[in-house]
Amino acid sequence: MSRFFEFAQLKNVDLIVDATYKGGRAGNAGDDPLHKLLGCGTQGGFRYIGPSEATRMVVIYSSLNEPDWPDTLDETTGRFTYWGDNRRPGHDIHDTPRKGNVILRDCFDHLHQDQRNQIPPFFVFTKGSSGRDVVFRGLAVPGAS
Repeated sequence: MSRFFEFAQLKNVDLIVDATYKGGRAGNAGDDPLHKLLGCGTQGGFRYIGPSEATRMVVIYSSLNEPDWPDTLDETTGRFTYWGDNRRPGHDIHDTPRKGNVILRDCFDHLHQDQRNQIPPFFVFTKGSSGRDVVFRGLAVPGAS
């Protein structure tokens, strides 16, 4: 049974894996449900709270529909593969306006230095079936086996 939460409810709802969080229907960035749910930005695949060098929380959003950057979610194992936020050929992988790939790089550096306490939580959302609707897929743990 799928759960749906209406846009007007989003400031007061829990995150439930596989639930759909409805976007607004005004036709602008204010329709973004992730901002209402978590207080993050309204655009892009990486949305975070705190400066990129001291991020407190990361929201990853994927449409799962980019053939050249095939983000995947294996629902059996829970493994999420995300290709990052640089889709411009010829540019350094970390050279992006929102610094999402820098955050990922830093998290994996912390992981390899056994500093897991420096890694913020990653909340994963994918595109819903209509408009700006999103589906919560769960909490990601960079480097988990």
